Amino acid sequence: MHCKWFASALLMLISIPTLADVSLLVPFASKHYGCDPAKHKCEFHQFNPGLGLEWSTKEYDLGRPILRSAAYSDSSEKFAYYAAAGWRKDFNIVNDWKVGVGIYAGYLNGSDHDGFAALPFMSVGYKRFSIEVGYEDSKAGHHKHKEEVNHILTFNARYNL
Repeated sequence: MHCKWFASALLMLISIPTLADVSLLVPFASKHYGCDPAKHKCEFHQFNPGLGLEWSTKEYDLGRPILRSAAYSDSSEKFAYYAAAGWRKDFNIVNDWKVGVGIYAGYLNGSDHDGFAALPFMSVGYKRFSIEVGYEDSKAGHHKHKEEVNHILTFNARYNL
């Protein structure tokens, strides 16, 4: 089970010298919306600590391609991990403040899923630090508990090294 995660992490570590930017990822929380306690258990763990890395090339006019890999404690308090590729674009607002948008997709094992998953996100940041909020429509998504929950927000910190 852990071999897939370690293999993807090793592959990404080998590629560090060829990529321009590395960021530390810290998944830390999720919020589940729309669970009816009269019909379902609705006991999700909203604190989801984890650790990961993002590698990206330089910033282009339309954003930057990204590779991500992380492991975290999911909403069932089980070990989860993913390896994904995607895109993100940051927009400078004023001084060192920025907002951003992006999406990543790839292999997810955990969070009641084992296979392909995708997550769009928005971010707000100052200098090298950003907070990302991802959105999952559970009814259209990959979660086994999609009958219990309508929407899920994920929260992730990113620090550009």
